[in-house]
Amino acid sequence: MSVDETPREAAPEQPAVFDVDVVGDRALASVERGDVSLVVEAPAGISAEELEQTLAGLPESIERTTGRFADSTTMSANTTESDGSSDIEETGDDDVGGGA
Repeated sequence: MSVDETPREAAPEQPAVFDVDVVGDRALASVERGDVSLVVEAPAGISAEELEQTLAGLPESIERTTGRFADSTTMSANTTESDGSSDIEETGDDDVGGGA
């Protein structure tokens, strides 16, 4: 296939976009892949080896955390039914409240 040809299949995974900015004495590294974004802030002088060692357990940690929340009920899964009426008590125009 030449460079000008359109591929017959889409790539199975979206490419990761990696960006590093140095702001003052801090380095901000961001990685984006599809709907997932990760930003890491570190001292500007950190070496690639130090950063790699610090982040080494991150994928496993994300998997553990995802597993913990996968079995729990989220607020969006709330199945409370509503009868369509309002919880606010409706009053007539002549009912102004007050004491006896």
